[in-house]
Amino acid sequence: MEKRTILVVDDDQNLRDLIRINLEYEGFKVLTATNGVECITTVREHRPDMILLDLMMPEMDGLEACRRIRQFSQLPILMLTAKVQSNDIITGLDHGADDYLAKPFDVDELAARIRALLRRVPPSYRPLTAGKGEITIDQQAREVMVRGELIDLTPTEYHLLIILAEKAGAVVDHETLLRAVWGQEFSRDNDYLKVYIWHLRRKLEQDPRKPRLLLTEWGVGYRLMA
Repeated sequence: MEKRTILVVDDDQNLRDLIRINLEYEGFKVLTATNGVECITTVREHRPDMILLDLMMPEMDGLEACRRIRQFSQLPILMLTAKVQSNDIITGLDHGADDYLAKPFDVDELAARIRALLRRVPPSYRPLTAGKGEITIDQQAREVMVRGELIDLTPTEYHLLIILAEKAGAVVDHETLLRAVWGQEFSRDNDYLKVYIWHLRRKLEQDPRKPRLLLTEWGVGYRLMA
């Protein structure tokens, strides 16, 4: 069975190394990042199963990183922080964190909390299915099958499809898609998004002019059938 991947985000190298060594001993694959900016990039590129996210970091703190990740992914996020006041905990949970662990912490308790959160979500190595079962996405191999045939997607098309597939059945608004795939500077450029949706439909739909898998919710966004 594939190892589940944990992303550890903290600006303290000694703590990162301590967590990495202990989690690798527990059988996890571990990725690391030093701030929120690196965290978001790593999530987009490697799709870990879970994030351990420090609250106080340079460049971008954990709260802002958590908020931005929640715009395109629902993977479990466990906040690690030396701030233990109830208001800080509430703020972290309101930004999308799933759990909270105060520093210093016991590594056995950390591992137990990680296992508890991972039991709630399927591993990233399990294929995503969407589009009435016609679309299968192997995130480990970065391969997409449509009605049993392998299709070729550009990196941007693939990223866009992953976000829609993770929320299959739900409407994803224009701004969320634009920010998640292209960044804040494109958050209002709906015409840019329409071009990529058209290219994606040409590869997913039997008749892209009459889509039945990737639907437009006029004035709101797009919905990939569950």
